[in-house]
Amino acid sequence: MSFPKVLIVAMGRINAKDTGNNGLLLRNLFSGWPAENLAQIFSGGDNGDKGFFGRYYQLGPRDRRLGRLFFRLKTGELKAALCENSTTVSTISTPTMVSRLKTALKRLLMDTGVYELIFRPRISRDMMDWVKEFNPDIIFSQGYNLTFTWLPVLLKRKTSARLALLTTDDWPTYLYSGQLGESKLFSRLLRPAVIEATNQLMKVVDVPFAFGQPMADEYKARYGKSFIVLSHSDDLKRFENAVPIRINEPPVHTIVAVGYFNKYRWPLLLDVDVCCRLLADQGIHARMAVLSSGIDLEGTCELVKCSYIDILPDPGNDLLPSYLKGADLLLLAEGFDEGFVSAIRLSVSSKSHLFMFSRSPIIVYAHPDTGVAKYAAALQWGLVVSERNGAALCAAIRTILSDTDSADRLISRADETARAFHLREASQDRFLTALANGR
Repeated sequence: MSFPKVLIVAMGRINAKDTGNNGLLLRNLFSGWPAENLAQIFSGGDNGDKGFFGRYYQLGPRDRRLGRLFFRLKTGELKAALCENSTTVSTISTPTMVSRLKTALKRLLMDTGVYELIFRPRISRDMMDWVKEFNPDIIFSQGYNLTFTWLPVLLKRKTSARLALLTTDDWPTYLYSGQLGESKLFSRLLRPAVIEATNQLMKVVDVPFAFGQPMADEYKARYGKSFIVLSHSDDLKRFENAVPIRINEPPVHTIVAVGYFNKYRWPLLLDVDVCCRLLADQGIHARMAVLSSGIDLEGTCELVKCSYIDILPDPGNDLLPSYLKGADLLLLAEGFDEGFVSAIRLSVSSKSHLFMFSRSPIIVYAHPDTGVAKYAAALQWGLVVSERNGAALCAAIRTILSDTDSADRLISRADETARAFHLREASQDRFLTALANGR
């Protein structure tokens, strides 16, 4: 089968190597693809490496309405305001009341999405020349904000390329809605724009993908199209060949949690700290290792106070299988906040399949309406604790650490699930076939 030329239109640059979830996802899907047949239009996230694709185009001032003003704001205080956990402004100088007000206003402009209406994307002559030179067969889109929902549609109108869409969560429902804690000040203005842009995108998509059957079913009912089901995937051999790395030696059990811990996730780790203290009183000694690519600043301040939690650097994608295999228990903590749960009810954590491949037992600590809790409960690849309850979590941890048969059953079900739905080769074949055939 020949490899079509694909133009990826996605916010963050897909670098040759980093630990970003979307980077890992797309590098897995497109691995084995000729680099010269892959190109990307992106807005940020360039880490300076050569990149995974053959060519790149970064949005510049000419690619937005009022673009020069936008980039002056973006490279000034707005950039500082957007940096999660950044202390750059405060460490350089004490901000004045005026500068604080400017930063707050610009953050509000960004969080509410008003900037997208003001600085709408457009196809400049430079972009069009670059696209024509590449001459794509497929435009591959992901959405996630208005700019990258509008832009693929504009490009499809200017080319003869088919349009594919792959989204891993239900951003059309939560974008600028206030569900994730952002201001709702302009939601009545932004939500109609999001709905209109999404419907237009869905109307012209030729190759629609969904992550998991629940999303495919709901999107078919919502948008009137049949969606091709994909799942997160990885190379099984990476895990089979990985040498386990233990963080704590027996008799201390190691509980491992990985990923980015936002304001909805990090408080759940405090519950584990309490459980470890209670279990120690019962003669079961355990510590939690948090291998994190980022933690909210408030969360870091709280977690460093914990007696049974160790915060360790992100080991990177290559070493992660070794740490997962060396764990006695893996904790997948998603959240219980109503707004956050609503936003991720069709999502499956990008860590799920990695945990399955590791052959370490898994606890899913999440609201029963989250996509990952539903998935784990249905196929029993993890022990689900579906309420934020310290006693229930302690009981689950105790069961896995003290009952070998229960742990082995979970491991067996996780292995079966990973082989059935998350092998990279099968996912790549389904993906390539759909893009090559137009369906």
